[in-house]
Amino acid sequence: MVLEAAAKDENGKELFKEKRIFMPQCTDSLGSVMVLGPDRKLGIVRDTTLQPFKPKRENFVIPLGRPSRELTLRVRLYYELRPGQEIPLHLWEKKVPVEGLFAAH
Repeated sequence: MVLEAAAKDENGKELFKEKRIFMPQCTDSLGSVMVLGPDRKLGIVRDTTLQPFKPKRENFVIPLGRPSRELTLRVRLYYELRPGQEIPLHLWEKKVPVEGLFAAH
């Protein structure tokens, strides 16, 4: 599972984009780097999978370098079989006013 969060300003310029992967993270016997492929996995280093019926809260910090009036926030949840093979599960998009959050100069 992949959770992707993005933010664009009122002109459509992307200000923020971050992906978080939720899956068992496996390694081989050669180090702590995550490996893909069932023939190379020897042990689970950590498990970040999303559990059924268990709420999970994720926080994203979106740095705003310059004043904006409005942001378009978009969150996608999808299953990625392989790079490029995505099965969409959920999409949430909302325009959020942020005018007044910046101190006057």
